[in-house]
Order: sequence, then C-alpha cells, then structure tokens
Amino acid sequence: MFKKVFLICCAVLGIAGLPHYAQDISELADAIPSQERSQAPVPQPETASASPAKPLAHYATGVRAASIPMDRSGHFSADFRVNGRNVKGLIDTGATYVALNVSTARNLGLGLVGSDFKHQVSTANGKTSAALVMLDQMTVGSITVRNVEAFVLEDRALSSTLIGMSFMSKLKSYQVKGNRLELIN
Repeated sequence: MFKKVFLICCAVLGIAGLPHYAQDISELADAIPSQERSQAPVPQPETASASPAKPLAHYATGVRAASIPMDRSGHFSADFRVNGRNVKGLIDTGATYVALNVSTARNLGLGLVGSDFKHQVSTANGKTSAALVMLDQMTVGSITVRNVEAFVLEDRALSSTLIGMSFMSKLKSYQVKGNRLELIN
C-alpha cells in the first residue's frame, strides 16, 4: 500500500513540474536557428523594455541562454555579475575586450597601480592608457563565462562598462531577434 501511494505522489510531483520545463524548452527553441530544430517556431513573448536579461535553461542538454531586451536608445544592456558583484554592462561587439573604468574595477576588488596602465588603447574619446586584467567570472542570466580578459581605463575615458568580444566570443552563439539579443552558451 505504501509503495503505491509513494509512486502516485512521485508521478503527481513529476507532472506538476512539466509546465516549468516546457516553458524553458519553448523559450530556448526561439533562441536556436530554425534549421537546427525540427519543430515549428514558437511565438515570441512580448518584449519588456529595459528589464534584466531573462535566464533560460534547457535542463536536458545543459544549454544556457539569456535574452536581453533592446533599451529605448536602441542598445542592449543588462545586469551582469562580475567576480561576484553586480555591474550594469552595455553590449558592444565593436569592442575587442570588456572595458571597465577604474571605479568599477575597485568595486570588483581589482587592485591596480599606476604601472599596470601600460597599454595604449583607442576609444571614442581618443587614445588613453589601460591596464589588462583577467576577470574570473562573468554571469548574465543563466550564462557564466570564466577567465574573461578586460581593459581598465581611467574614469574620465570611460563612464560605463562595455561588454566586448572577450566575453561575447566565448559564447556558443548570439543573435538579434526582433528587439532582443539572444545569448546561448
């Protein structure tokens, strides 16, 4: 008798969890190019403006994804966790590296001295000195990337954090779909 009740409880719990997994799978299906999937496209959810990256996960395959909405100015920015701290980052595929200013680097616990600023970089504001650092971990949504190179620039040369190709190139793929940037890892 106990065995039958136990099995029925397990079945009910398993069925109760299916909507959660089905939602994750349908959202992930939108992030995979149509030639790579054999089912009909799933309709896009309504987009929200300036909301944080929405984590998506396909539990059967381990694929991780994040969906970043376009902001009102036409850019893609999201809340990242960098070395365990929250940082607002603007996606910039024209930037070779992730770029932080000195204030953000200090908040992340990166101890830099003047002699670390030995690299010359070109920015929209002209040439400036930068320090090359390694970020242990960057997370957006359910995506985590480790060992990301970044440049640290003086505050006057950079007012916000740019998420460049040293992060983006470590992803499996990324694409703009409608007014969302879909990241897959």
